[in-house]
Amino acid sequence: MSSSNNVNRLRDHYQYVYTHKMNDIPIVNNKLEVEVVGFVDWGHDKSKSAAEVGVLITPWFMNIVLLPKESMKQEVRVGKTANILFPDGEYSFLTQLDEEFGVYLTCSLFSPMFEFKTQEQARGTAEAVMQQLMQTKKFKQAEENKEIEEQRIKDEEILNKVSSRRAFLRGGSNVD
Repeated sequence: MSSSNNVNRLRDHYQYVYTHKMNDIPIVNNKLEVEVVGFVDWGHDKSKSAAEVGVLITPWFMNIVLLPKESMKQEVRVGKTANILFPDGEYSFLTQLDEEFGVYLTCSLFSPMFEFKTQEQARGTAEAVMQQLMQTKKFKQAEENKEIEEQRIKDEEILNKVSSRRAFLRGGSNVD
């Protein structure tokens, strides 16, 4: 998936912040790096997407980020909460304004980031967030597989109880 100019600017902006402004800050997990994950077009305004949405990983936070395109920027009120409806449900975003980057919306997932031991672990979490947020086929299949496995375990437990009771009634000692 190729990144747009806005997504690249977001990544570059936070890389600069990390390199130049976050040195020696105790909430920084230096095992992690700045990365953008899973950005896709979102919303429509006159047959074109109104924004891009994805996950921003930094060594100090992980957020879902909504990057408005030109038409949407004029409607965004900085400092206010905006509820955005996704296939997974409604999420609350805080509108942000950065002098260097511009207007964007964020939904906090993790901060600080010390529970992540590797970049791969953080990336995997970000990918899972995007799959759930957008209700992708991969997410739906994983959920269906999980439900099937849970049902299989329940069925197996019931069968084990039934066979244990039968063994007990027949004089066996295998009782739950």
